[in-house]
Amino acid sequence: QWAKDIDDFATTSAILTPHTEFGDMYLIEVMRGCRWGCRFCLAGYWFRPLRFRSLSHLLEQAGEGLKLSKRIGLLGASISDHPDMDDLAVRLRREGAQMSVSSLRVRPLSPVLLQALADSGTATVTLAPEAGSERLRRVINKGVAESDIITAADAVGEQGFRQLKLYFMVGLPTETAEDIEGLINLVIAVKQRLDAKQRGAHLTITIEPFVPKAGTPFQWLPMASPKVLSHRISWIRGALERKGITVRAESVPWSMVQGALSRGDSRLAGALAGAAGRSLPAWRLALSQLSIEAEAYTGKEIPLDRELPWDVLDSGVDKHYLGQELERALRGEGSPPCPSVECHKCGVC
Repeated sequence: QWAKDIDDFATTSAILTPHTEFGDMYLIEVMRGCRWGCRFCLAGYWFRPLRFRSLSHLLEQAGEGLKLSKRIGLLGASISDHPDMDDLAVRLRREGAQMSVSSLRVRPLSPVLLQALADSGTATVTLAPEAGSERLRRVINKGVAESDIITAADAVGEQGFRQLKLYFMVGLPTETAEDIEGLINLVIAVKQRLDAKQRGAHLTITIEPFVPKAGTPFQWLPMASPKVLSHRISWIRGALERKGITVRAESVPWSMVQGALSRGDSRLAGALAGAAGRSLPAWRLALSQLSIEAEAYTGKEIPLDRELPWDVLDSGVDKHYLGQELERALRGEGSPPCPSVECHKCGVC
């Protein structure tokens, strides 16, 4: 987290084995941190400031990886922001690498990188609009407009990718029925553009319940109730599946467990130690035996002036700055991305 020059060490796959999710892919971290300041994002706050690995260092790591596998995976919160990404993509393809990337930001979206992915045989591109309406994207400070999303869908279709995946969250702060309608309408519009550009291409969306993360501007806010989350997921599924769009959704009950762990305190240690197994019933039994109500962690707003269980951890980001970002969010105001020079606003630089 505090390494000033991440070229000083390599962060790559240590073991390649078919028994893991990316067993035949050599993973390389190309950057650390993110400049965009999405208010829900843990990595965007805990791994400030934004740092890039140099092109020469990345090519050196890739050279080692290509001795083990032709598949090279590039990891980062927003890899399209890397100033040498186009050059890196071209050089990797020249070396015969088959490239894969973590999900891409809608903007910026490099045509050179998309071409390199298509040439590598990649069938699927994943983009993360996160919210369906312009208003809600301002609340979460996503920094993309609907026109950016449509343009990205056009670019994916033009490169001939067979599948486009979109990630969204439900239960975001201030979310209303109109925002869900906006999500549905946006996805249908993307589907129409994709069909026009690439006949037979498939659109899949993944929906995850919003979980407030410690150390972010939304850490003080509650989760939506399981009833509300389930209703909105069912609403989206019903509207989109009849249009030929695949809808996948994370488990609402398990998302509530995530919420409790995210905003929990030391009392949860006993529940974690006492849960006999990894099932929901085991988790609920462990909570009940300690007289802990999960709703106390997930369903209540925390006053801004209250000491938080995780205040003992120092990310470098000033807590007052997080509070200001929360207030801007609730007013529906965006914030500019981190500048390329030191600005001292959040306290890290």
